[in-house]
Amino acid sequence: MSGRELKNNRNIIFRIIYWAVIIGLLHVVSLSNNLLFHTLIELFSVIIAYVIFLVVWESKTFLENRYLLLIGISYFFIGTLDLLHALSYERMGFFSWSGMNLPAQLWIASRYLESVSFLIAPLLLSNSRLLNLKTDISPVEKARFAWELFIVYSGITFVLFLSIFVLRNFPDSYIEGRGLTDFLIISEYVISLILVCSLVLLYLKRDRFENHVFRLLTASIVLTIISEIIFARFTYVDDFSFVTGHYFKLLSFYFVYRAVVSTGFSEPCSILFRELKQNEEALRRKTFFLQDDQGRIYRMLGVQMEESEDAFSTCNARINEKTYSSLVKDIEGLIGFRFDDSKGTVFIDGDVEEITGYSTEDFLSHRVKWADLVLPEDQYLIFERINRSVSNPDHSIETEYRIKRKNGEIRWIREFLQKFPEESKNSRQFQGFIHDITGRKKAEAALQKIEEVRIKEIHHRIKNNLQVISSLLSLEAEKFSDRKMLESFRESQNRVASMALIHEELYKGSDMDTLDFSAYLRKLTADLLASYRVGNDKITLRLDLEQAHFDMDTSIPLGIIVNELVSNSLKHAFPEGKGGEIYIGLHRTEKIALKAGISGESVDCESGFDYTLTVADNGKGVPEETDFENADSLGLQLVNLLVEQIDGCVKLERRQGTRFILGINVKNGVKT
Repeated sequence: MSGRELKNNRNIIFRIIYWAVIIGLLHVVSLSNNLLFHTLIELFSVIIAYVIFLVVWESKTFLENRYLLLIGISYFFIGTLDLLHALSYERMGFFSWSGMNLPAQLWIASRYLESVSFLIAPLLLSNSRLLNLKTDISPVEKARFAWELFIVYSGITFVLFLSIFVLRNFPDSYIEGRGLTDFLIISEYVISLILVCSLVLLYLKRDRFENHVFRLLTASIVLTIISEIIFARFTYVDDFSFVTGHYFKLLSFYFVYRAVVSTGFSEPCSILFRELKQNEEALRRKTFFLQDDQGRIYRMLGVQMEESEDAFSTCNARINEKTYSSLVKDIEGLIGFRFDDSKGTVFIDGDVEEITGYSTEDFLSHRVKWADLVLPEDQYLIFERINRSVSNPDHSIETEYRIKRKNGEIRWIREFLQKFPEESKNSRQFQGFIHDITGRKKAEAALQKIEEVRIKEIHHRIKNNLQVISSLLSLEAEKFSDRKMLESFRESQNRVASMALIHEELYKGSDMDTLDFSAYLRKLTADLLASYRVGNDKITLRLDLEQAHFDMDTSIPLGIIVNELVSNSLKHAFPEGKGGEIYIGLHRTEKIALKAGISGESVDCESGFDYTLTVADNGKGVPEETDFENADSLGLQLVNLLVEQIDGCVKLERRQGTRFILGINVKNGVKT
């Protein structure tokens, strides 16, 4: 179960406990003081009614659902009648002349007002199938309609007050010593019937509400019906049915509160803008949008252009063009078009002049052709997408290219194109959208530049830190006079320098992710030769390198490997005073068999990998008894470990000197 479901379950349990406690306390009050119980119930209901009204009234300028608007306004007057009903009980002392007839009259008047409001409210909702994209009502008109409703309800309530309090011609609802009148009993059933009818109308208009809102309103009406049937049967105020009926009434008000207020605050887009969502769905039925990872629409993929084969096809085409035109005009940076492969542009509308600098008439009169606006280097994309659309008319073709505006400014656009079906009368025509994405392209370029600067700065700082480490090693080496110790420090310095050089090359280069490894090897080996050749300038270096780009995960281990092997040659291959040659080769090879992770003289490291790296010298060679895979030397141990790390292969040949051959695999996407 997800966290959200657990939270919802906890909320439901909390509400059940909350209402159980409230009803339990009210029941205790009803056993000791029935008047206090009745007053508390009515005051709770009145407060809920006024809160419903306040929220709806404050939302009147942008509330699209007129059902909720009417119900919200009606509850102000229903709550007022219920407040007077609570105060009119004889023991309250407000209306000493009233007896039980006045509260009964106010009760039945309030219930009639409530039931008729629920009956009329669904009639204010238009059928969702009739919705279109132009059903936009201004805030002034919405406010005017709300005031009209308020005035109508004020008039109805005034007439009820006049009839009950002044003229006193409202039918008697309770007669002392006899009980409820036939008028009240019949009215309770009539009110129940009206509520049943309102429930049917609400069900027919259920598509205009969110599911949970529809369920809450339905529950409220059902509870009100039950309450009315119960009140039609009670005989005196201390009767159990009197208490039960008020419980149902309180719960019915609470469900309306939940539907309009609580849900309205927590999910305002679902309630207050329900009709806007309907309009959005109508638009989406005509248009398919693509969104980015933050939900922003960045591309629209088309309008359904229905084609009719009957006598009304021309009329339908005009309606479609009108809808098409209306759609693209309402969205900034969008052009809708249709063209014939023989006649040229037959329809174009939208933000044409803003994007191209030319008017719609320029294109329709064929004074300007769209293809003439496309930059020469992008022209091939135009013909390519037409050919693809012709060969595959069931799929849309998407292309990004550049155009030149009338004033010479370059704009990036994204074009969606689709051919009409072969069976259509317009089978020679194409339709689609053009969206100006210049702003997005500029933003992408700016972000890419920022990212490049950030990564280059990281490489620069790493290089500086490694150079600091190298300098510290050099300072530390000055404390020792032992030749072996000094040699160890110099080797460590060279290893650090080989890594620092990689970050320096990445900092200077134009590619953020990969390194020109051939150029790196030239610099690395030149530095090593300068470092070790002091007193022996007869050692030469021969490089045979193909251009290759490796990522950092490959470059750093390979750099250390080359550093170790070249250092070994410079230190041990050539006796003092004798010259020789060190050879380094890097070549791309064909993969014949996968040898990754295996090393040894019996392994063919030249045919099973993407690249072969050779480090050789014509010096005295490695002694036969030396097992380089299990050598005591730290340098050779590093070579074996790093070869294994990059899933490579290494073998040693002892002919005419020493030759190390490495097989290297590279990751997908590494450039060569």
